[in-house]
Amino acid sequence: MTKKAKVFDEDELRAKRVFSKIERASKSTYNYSKRTNKGGVKRAIVKNTPRGKEVLVKITGSSSSLQKWKAHLDYISRKGELPVYEDEYHIYKGKDELKQLVNFFNYSGASLPNDSEIVKERREVLHFVFSMKEHETTPANKLMSAVVKTIKDKYPNNASCFAFHADTDNPHVHCSLKVASYDGKRIDIRKQDLLNLRVDFAKNLNELGIEAKATRRNKYINKDLTQSKDEMKNHYYEVAEFGNAKYKFDETKKDSFFVKYKTTKGDIIDIWSEDLQRVVKENNIKVGEFAKFKIVGKKPVVVKTKRFNKKTNKWTVYTKQSLKNVWDCSVAGRLEKDLKTIPKQKQEIPKYCLEEEIKKPFVLKNRTNSKNSLLDKLKKTNNNEFER
Repeated sequence: MTKKAKVFDEDELRAKRVFSKIERASKSTYNYSKRTNKGGVKRAIVKNTPRGKEVLVKITGSSSSLQKWKAHLDYISRKGELPVYEDEYHIYKGKDELKQLVNFFNYSGASLPNDSEIVKERREVLHFVFSMKEHETTPANKLMSAVVKTIKDKYPNNASCFAFHADTDNPHVHCSLKVASYDGKRIDIRKQDLLNLRVDFAKNLNELGIEAKATRRNKYINKDLTQSKDEMKNHYYEVAEFGNAKYKFDETKKDSFFVKYKTTKGDIIDIWSEDLQRVVKENNIKVGEFAKFKIVGKKPVVVKTKRFNKKTNKWTVYTKQSLKNVWDCSVAGRLEKDLKTIPKQKQEIPKYCLEEEIKKPFVLKNRTNSKNSLLDKLKKTNNNEFER
């Protein structure tokens, strides 16, 4: 006896299709990489994370004429429904008050051209957006205050206005900044200027009691740019490996000691010196730590070599006095040191001689001393020629 096929009506089929679509979307890996997937299922926002406290500053566009900027002003004010801030004390709301803002903005410095006057388009007003991911913990008034202070401190001679949007998934502040200042100078904002604005924005939020960060990401470390320059650690790299080996890994060379570290671009660099073994042991350096190595001095050493004398048919031992590099290191977060660079000095070219003939100690001469000695020699030769 054959089983009868179940008959669904149109509403049941529609509900079944919607349910299966949502179920497939919830299991998709795409759901974990984007906040909203094609099925309309939203991924939960992970809060109280370092990335959640990251601030954002970007240029979203520009206006080349008065009419285009007024259209943008209508957009950020929702046609007069939202207040627009000139600063913390001057607030404009409604179409009539926005006309006053337009007059103030237009005649602060060089006036904006009309569409009919434009021969060659250029940016007259820049449009910015300031935002922060964890907006729920940031009151709108503090967010606005931090944005106004950031722009006014950086560009005090350029007209600007601000509007807060809270009707989107990520509340943000729109900013219009006039390119021409009161004295006629025009600003040119580059990538570094945007980075500086982001750092200042985060610092201003921190001063208002809001935890915010502006970091620069690379492959190995996130550098917090809100720190002062004294706190920022430059030229610290991750130690990848160290040990004894033939110099430059060449079996024909002598034994030496190496340290390998990773650069910010991911390249592996190795440095060589027998003194590095002492530095690694004394500072207890481990693989994975961030350290900085530097030559901090020189010490005199005696180098011996053998030469074969064909006349006597014997080997003769010769020696020379030379200088050897002295290394030191600074380990980030544990043994940080101020590694000072040694002054540049000129070293005499060492000469090999018999071991028993070495009498004078090795002297390291400065460049100034060598120049003076040459001048003295020239004076003596000139005087001798004159006497003759």
